[in-house]
Amino acid sequence: MARRYTKTFRIRHGHTDPAGIVFYPRHYELISATIEDFFREALGMPFGDLHVRQRLGVPTVHIETSFLAPSYCDEELEFSLVVIKLGRTSATFGIDASKDGGQRLASKHVIANVALDEMRPRPFSASVRERLAEYLETGEATA
Repeated sequence: MARRYTKTFRIRHGHTDPAGIVFYPRHYELISATIEDFFREALGMPFGDLHVRQRLGVPTVHIETSFLAPSYCDEELEFSLVVIKLGRTSATFGIDASKDGGQRLASKHVIANVALDEMRPRPFSASVRERLAEYLETGEATA
């Protein structure tokens, strides 16, 4: 069974629109924060070290999201992340947000591993692939 990374975020007033619900682009900020925290907390790869010292980045190259129910100010949403596909130079994350068991959004988020100086895809190192594979839900990994 794959590991699942979870992170809880409180919805703040600044996340909401005049209707009082989370403005959809703010969900992408929370998804991005989930990924950044996953890299720091689960993989031991803080973005500061990754970007500045290692000169690697993991930009988003594709994202699909279904917004299933609204979220409101002061609610706490639990974001969960699994790896649903692990390629040589990319990974696809399945990211869900829920509150009290009710799913609010479902997203597929593809990142690429990129050498920042050349802005070219670079294969994940063996150690990073191994750590990402711990969260691989479907067993779909390519060399």
